[in-house]
Amino acid sequence: MRAVHNIERFAHRLASAGGAGVIIPDLPVEEATDWLHAARDHGLDSVFVVAPNSTDQRLARVCEAASGMIYAPATAGVTGTQGPLHPELHAFVERLRTLTPVPIGVGIGVSTPEQAARVASFADAVIVGSAFIRALDAHPGSAGTTEVGLLAQRLARGLRLALPSAA
Repeated sequence: MRAVHNIERFAHRLASAGGAGVIIPDLPVEEATDWLHAARDHGLDSVFVVAPNSTDQRLARVCEAASGMIYAPATAGVTGTQGPLHPELHAFVERLRTLTPVPIGVGIGVSTPEQAARVASFADAVIVGSAFIRALDAHPGSAGTTEVGLLAQRLARGLRLALPSAA
């Protein structure tokens, strides 16, 4: 019972602070009932990370429980992974679209303007996180802030190239 109380308290505090939702990378949907109830009670979205090797049945369960967005990994691996985008990424996003009307965001491995542009051509959201952390780590102090700004500009240029209507 204590865990349920803590989940409820967290959801309340997050909503009170203006939070919109939570990305849930490691909580199986079968074990998420308490969180899903608390999130709904407080108007919070539950964003599940889905694996491309999941069955359609499993993806359907996750998509049904999710709100706000579905998070699809762009590469095989964990957050911070660098390398080429998964060759079947576009097909995976299209597969998810057959299972849910919820927007599909793609991240985990997106770190270059070219990757962001490619993902933007078929996903509803492009998620970049670790590339910004790496920029901060590589450039201490105010240089890190400058580098993060430059990276954001480069990524935005890549997105504008992919989405001419955004120019």
